[in-house]
Amino acid sequence: MDNYRRWLIIITVIVLAAGWLGMSLAVKLTEEELRSKLLLRAATAATMISYDRVERLTATEADSGMPDYEYLREQLIATQALNADCRYVYLLKMVDNRMVFPISTEPITSDDYTPPGYEYKQASNELYQIFVDGQAFVEGPLRDEWGLWVSGLAAVCDPEDGRVIAVLGIDIAASDWQAAITTTRLIVLGVTLAVLSMIYALVYALNTSENAARRVYLAEKQAKEALEAVSQGKSQFLAYLSHEIRTPVSGILGVSELLETTLLDKRQRDYVSAIAYSAHSLLTVLNEVLDFSKIEANKMKVDHSNFAFRPVVEGVATMLQATALNKGLDLRVRIEPSIPQLVVGDSARLQQVLLNLVGNAIKFTEAGKVEIKAVCLQQDTNTVQVKITVTDTGIGLNPAEINMLFQPFAQADGANARKYLGSGLGLSISASLVELMGGEIGVTSNKGEGSSFWCTLPLGVTNLDSEVVVNEPVVNTKLIEEVPTWLIQSAAAPEKIADVLIVEDNPVIQQVVSSQLGHLGITADVAGNGQEAVQKTLQREYKLIFMDCGLPLLDGMAATCLIREREATIGRHTPIIALSGRSMPDEQQQCLAAGMDECLIKPVSIRDIRQTVERWLPQVAVDGIDIGVLRELKQLADSGQSELNIFIDAYLEELPLLTDKLRHAMFTCDAAQVSAAAHSLKSMSATIGAKRLGELFSSLEQLANNEQSDSHGEARLLMSKIDIECKQVGVALKNAASLL
Repeated sequence: MDNYRRWLIIITVIVLAAGWLGMSLAVKLTEEELRSKLLLRAATAATMISYDRVERLTATEADSGMPDYEYLREQLIATQALNADCRYVYLLKMVDNRMVFPISTEPITSDDYTPPGYEYKQASNELYQIFVDGQAFVEGPLRDEWGLWVSGLAAVCDPEDGRVIAVLGIDIAASDWQAAITTTRLIVLGVTLAVLSMIYALVYALNTSENAARRVYLAEKQAKEALEAVSQGKSQFLAYLSHEIRTPVSGILGVSELLETTLLDKRQRDYVSAIAYSAHSLLTVLNEVLDFSKIEANKMKVDHSNFAFRPVVEGVATMLQATALNKGLDLRVRIEPSIPQLVVGDSARLQQVLLNLVGNAIKFTEAGKVEIKAVCLQQDTNTVQVKITVTDTGIGLNPAEINMLFQPFAQADGANARKYLGSGLGLSISASLVELMGGEIGVTSNKGEGSSFWCTLPLGVTNLDSEVVVNEPVVNTKLIEEVPTWLIQSAAAPEKIADVLIVEDNPVIQQVVSSQLGHLGITADVAGNGQEAVQKTLQREYKLIFMDCGLPLLDGMAATCLIREREATIGRHTPIIALSGRSMPDEQQQCLAAGMDECLIKPVSIRDIRQTVERWLPQVAVDGIDIGVLRELKQLADSGQSELNIFIDAYLEELPLLTDKLRHAMFTCDAAQVSAAAHSLKSMSATIGAKRLGELFSSLEQLANNEQSDSHGEARLLMSKIDIECKQVGVALKNAASLL
């Protein structure tokens, strides 16, 4: 008993000490956060004040009614309106070594109104100091004649000489400030008391008897083992889900970056369209995180609202049309006219199910077609029974695979399974969603003969349907054809010697990374699985390899091991960069252990790619630059006791000015001005060694001199490439200069 009491006292002291230290730290952090936010608001508001108008104020009663006074007062009132917790906004100015109020937001009728020129006699030394060094600060909580406040103070400066003209103050009631700090204290105190309560309960249980202590120990051990098992399953779930989430994120961000590098033309409009479609896909996949947890906890709810049936089904085909056409597949939609135009159900869940079924059909079909068919099984005045079938001519399934198809994580054993059945998570969620919507899901398939995934759904019939006038198409089979041209891989692309190999099974990510490398002037080969990657490395030597971790047939780690084994025999080491869809630290360690040199987490930006190339292939990072020209310029600079960077900086300063003139000439369709500007830019770029940019300007000059009526589109394409190169030429020139 004495032993338990002794330990109880020790533990209590430790917990209380830790709670006190934690409370002190939490209060300090809370105060720092509150001060930072108030300081940011004051500094932002100060930059918006018209400093010239403030300087013209006399800070006397004579300012009342003057235009500058009224204008500045409106600015302060607007600042107060934007800060809901703000009680008072004002300006302070030094006049004859006195600190006075030239303006405040307090109404004239208020008892707290401070007329222009009112002297603030309670100013602190820090407040006087801000007129000297202009350093913004937070003062308080403090009490003065207007109450208890916390003030954020920032200088209003002349942008030309940095002189402090006035100080802007934002006051908030100290009660709000103190309430936040009190809340922090109560939270830490509550946690401390909760911990003590748990410890007391545990000590009491252990003190009851040795047998009870043994039972508690065994119960805790079993609970811990069960928790670890659940945690392991959840970790596996999050790992696979992370990969599925990051794929559409990579597509969206990659396309967005490509969009930023183009002019407003048809290609740009195609990018915008692709972003919209990818965003819908992203929302669906992101919701799977919540969906799976809710399904397990029986908390999933389905919506019942009116939606147009045909656009939902055809929209799924539109989202996936590019992927289908890239594989040479016909993607068709057939919807029976007897299905009502407007139905009642959960359109988002229906779209989620169809995206999974159609996406799988396209993924596992190498040739032939994929068809989405919707038929009406039966209908009455209130409900309609719809059957949607997704049929493909793909690899098909055997009975054993069908039996485990809709089980969660049933196909999560490795990359080989992904070639045939995917991760299994999407189908499991789809099956659960269909059941929640009151329907059924199933599949009929034979190995090597394709598959037909089907689901039946009971949907409500809305009375509004009779009021909607829709012109039914005569032909109900729709072939999805109109695809943004940038998403379709060209089979007639000229062969180029590639420095980099991209190993990725997702076609969108393949194109995004290829385009990102293309903007750096780097040509890349693509491999769709690990086996193909190994074969390509046997055929030629690449300078750099980007390797996806989760690949069909042979995963990225196994492929890396095979490549490293071969390189060990020939004394070569190719940098291999992992492209991981999971942010789990253990997988990153596995990548490095397998022989990879670095790990990038999807989505990968152009900046990530550029930094990786500069890190592992510095000679490629200066592609497009004539090193010989730069070397001659360096010799010239050295002879004149100057620096090469002076020439480069002068070029980079002049480049955007002349490029703007060129762009203006193009918009006004002035071919002569386009030719003259392009010629000047060509000569200037060639002189500094910007070889590739000079060639682009030369091509544009020749195009302008031809004066062909059909050359406008080609000129805009050239201008798009010029804009891209202009964004990169500065870094390339600096890199090349550093090599010299």
